[in-house]
Amino acid sequence: MAKLVGTVALAVACASCAGGPPPLTSGPTIPAAGRPVVYAALGASETAGTGLNDTSLRARYAWPQLFFNAALPRAATYYNFAVPGTTTEAALREEVPPALAVHPGIVTVFFSIDDLVQGVSPTTFGTNLDAIVHAMRQGGRARVLVGNAPAIDTLPAFLACRGVSFEGVHCPVLAGVTIPPTQAVDAAVSAYDAAIAAVVAREGATLVDLRAHSDQITAHPEDVAPDGLHPSPLGDQMIARLFATAFEVKRAG
Repeated sequence: MAKLVGTVALAVACASCAGGPPPLTSGPTIPAAGRPVVYAALGASETAGTGLNDTSLRARYAWPQLFFNAALPRAATYYNFAVPGTTTEAALREEVPPALAVHPGIVTVFFSIDDLVQGVSPTTFGTNLDAIVHAMRQGGRARVLVGNAPAIDTLPAFLACRGVSFEGVHCPVLAGVTIPPTQAVDAAVSAYDAAIAAVVAREGATLVDLRAHSDQITAHPEDVAPDGLHPSPLGDQMIARLFATAFEVKRAG
């Protein structure tokens, strides 16, 4: 037995002398885990992933998930508190308290269309949004990114309100409500965006200028979901990219 063990040991040693098998190829480098920051997304339908056709799509392609994947470290944690169809007034009750409970260090805030559709004035919208952003800033402990309102006059859903027919697309405005002229709709969006800019400046948040990229979010059919209102997977990718770019630029500055 001793001779056998010695023979095996000698063979292994000789194989090592001859070079032996080649080393295994190393796998891809895994980035550092980074800081375990908590990210909370607040918003309405667009943030919740409405417009994506099934639960798995919403889990993978809603823009906050894509932003989380692209911009935040592996050790980060993500919570999506968005409620489809909600307004800023409702979000103060339904989204802000649970979001504060997880103590986020990064927050995204994106409200506009549901307030617009329900006729919330720019002043009231700005007051509600300011309360949301102020609360989520947590005295400066969290970084808050706020998306403004893109142009909506080219969305199929709003064109449907003017009698333009699209398969599967319905006007989102309640029956009996008169749709104002296009110029008035644009003016309303601009008034909301002015209110958002004022909140961002007052609260020390970061503006994500979706309005400047409306042609990439609301004007191309491939960027809009079949319902004619919400982002498609391509639209979600664009929104996520704009949030990630604003996040990186501000961080670098």
